[in-house]
Amino acid sequence: MRYEVVKLDKRYTNYGSFRYMLEFSKKTWSGTGVLDFDHARRWMNQTWGWTQDVNTRAALITRLADPLNNSVKEEDVNRHWSYSVEYRQYRIYLKNEKELNWFVLAHPNEGNS
Repeated sequence: MRYEVVKLDKRYTNYGSFRYMLEFSKKTWSGTGVLDFDHARRWMNQTWGWTQDVNTRAALITRLADPLNNSVKEEDVNRHWSYSVEYRQYRIYLKNEKELNWFVLAHPNEGNS
């Protein structure tokens, strides 16, 4: 599997919720980016459970913080990971080093994408 690990800082939109991002190649036909992304996302589902994309997840967290809104429960939001496929950018966001290390142990990087 090929991916790039990016440590997020305040320049990144999702820094408040996540500390790391796995970025997969945009080359869907000549590379394995979308396949590696899909494989990684399935592993995340098996390891930490299903999640929403980062935009939907952010909207759920906003509703969760609203004391007048009862439609969203804490268990509706996965705190370990999320993903994004906007603009053919295949990305998985990870909460912290624990999640990153667990993923890297299971899927050593075969090189930068």
